[in-house]
Amino acid sequence: MAGSTADPLPLSSKELVDKFRKCWITSTADNNLTLHGFRRFKTTHLLNLRFLEQEIADMDHIIYQAGLSLDLNPSSTDRLGLKHSKRDVNVPKIEESITQEFILKLRELLRQYDEALAAFNNIMTMETFSLLDDEKHSSLREDLTLYEVYKTRLLSVDLGTRFRTDPFQRWLHRYLRAFRYWRLARKSKNNIEGLGSPFEHRRWSYQNTILIADIIGRATTAALTAVFLIIPLVILSHDYSKDIQLVVVSVCIIILSFLVSLFLKVSSFEMMAVSAAYAAILSVFVSNGSPRG
Repeated sequence: MAGSTADPLPLSSKELVDKFRKCWITSTADNNLTLHGFRRFKTTHLLNLRFLEQEIADMDHIIYQAGLSLDLNPSSTDRLGLKHSKRDVNVPKIEESITQEFILKLRELLRQYDEALAAFNNIMTMETFSLLDDEKHSSLREDLTLYEVYKTRLLSVDLGTRFRTDPFQRWLHRYLRAFRYWRLARKSKNNIEGLGSPFEHRRWSYQNTILIADIIGRATTAALTAVFLIIPLVILSHDYSKDIQLVVVSVCIIILSFLVSLFLKVSSFEMMAVSAAYAAILSVFVSNGSPRG
């Protein structure tokens, strides 16, 4: 039954000391990646949710069959579609299926399911980085291959959520991880002396891809903003006809709107506000750059 847990097997003194050593190293590290990086266990969380979902679905089926066996007329709108629900051939009596024990079990399963869903949703919004970014942490996981280390995600619990992270920054983050994996994979292939893992260094290296992607993303956004302000200003400063000025303004607005919606995480309203503000700025350029008669 869901919720029941078996007592863990007792650890030997050596195993306990080894676990304490690894926990102590990661809990007293000088680098924030090691200090605040925790496994996400995405697949295991999803598996637990699926188990709970299946158990509740079985109980939900019993509830519906018990309700249909009452032969009550559905409401006029029948939002649940009870008229089209399939009925089982042999339905137990209601007093046999809907018991106090059944209700208590349903409440416990729903509580676990709701809490697990909310917790998983919260976990999936947290900022993550690859275990490969932290060589010190990686060296403690001898059971993982280099590719498994690359695919393993750690939660950065000292940062906020990635709810407002731009798609462009996520793209940078992904390719920075891939580049680091490529470098370490080459280093591992060139390790012909059989010295073991490429992480066996006295001086650990780190790659804070979250910070790097954030800096590059902000710098790129600032540069593009400056470009889209300077280029129209230069073009419209010449004595061109109104038709050419309108074409330049229209093209710039369309391109900027497309780039904002594609690379930045903005709502529809925010995108409209950005486009309207940019159009207002360019309209000032047009009014100030009217051709002389």
